[in-house]
Amino acid sequence: MGKGDIKTKRGKIVRGTYGVRRKREKRKETVMAVKAKEAKAKAEAKAKAKEEAEAKVKEETEAKAEVETEAKVKVETEAKAKVKAEVKEETEAKEVKKTEAEKKPVEIKKETEEKKIAEKKKATAAKKTAEKKTVEKKKETVVKKAAEKKPVEKKKETVVKKAAEKKPVEKKKKTVKEKPEKKSENKAKKDGSKVSDKD
Repeated sequence: MGKGDIKTKRGKIVRGTYGVRRKREKRKETVMAVKAKEAKAKAEAKAKAKEEAEAKVKEETEAKAEVETEAKVKVETEAKAKVKAEVKEETEAKEVKKTEAEKKPVEIKKETEEKKIAEKKKATAAKKTAEKKTVEKKKETVVKKAAEKKPVEKKKETVVKKAAEKKPVEKKKKTVKEKPEKKSENKAKKDGSKVSDKD
């Protein structure tokens, strides 16, 4: 029993193992080990901080890049939209000009037709006014003639009245004239009877 026994103290010492009966004493760490650990921890913390800072910088740069790219894309899209809008406006202006150029002869025709119609209306209105004036003149002349005829008619009426007044006088004269004729007839009858008696 000795060095070869696993369960004995000597055997364990020889082997370099520790069991239930011979417990291991916890070694106190040396100052150097503690410093080394602290240095290691600091180095790890610095490395972590560096990594974090680099990651932050990376993220910031990526975010900046994304923002810049978005801004560039926005600017490009706005520029494209502006160009498209300008092209659209130009095309629309050209189309409007074309339509106006096409419409102009039609509008000119319409204007000329409207002018002709207006002139015709004016001419017809002038004719109507002229006809009205002639009719009014005729009416005036008729009225004047009627006014002139009235004194003539009055004169005629006076003449007729005078003639009517003269008629009874003429009748009397006729009766006076007829009486001597009757006398002569009577005389002739008498003379005839006398002659017949003589015969």
